[in-house]
Amino acid sequence: MTTSHIGDQIISEVSQIFGSLGDVSRLKILRALLEAKGPLCQSTLVELTGLSQANASKHLALLVRAGLVTREQQGNLVFFEPIKPIVEHVCDLVCSHVTARIKDAYRSLA
Repeated sequence: MTTSHIGDQIISEVSQIFGSLGDVSRLKILRALLEAKGPLCQSTLVELTGLSQANASKHLALLVRAGLVTREQQGNLVFFEPIKPIVEHVCDLVCSHVTARIKDAYRSLA
């Protein structure tokens, strides 16, 4: 990353995205959305994540504001989908890093 061209506004936006990823409930929502074969409605996300309707709604709104999830109303239902490829790439990158750290820690114990 070339940091000399990054202004304060971009840093603020990046901070919002990373902040959005810093919550277990939101990561569970993103995992469910990434594993789905298409958009999911809120009630399905509630079932898949174990969150309450109100909690899921709050977290979904935050993910939409952060630009990580799209929201589309179809009649009485609202469907959500992750913004690809950014969400996929970030989640894969971080999960790979964590997996490697765990493997290294395990090897150091042997």
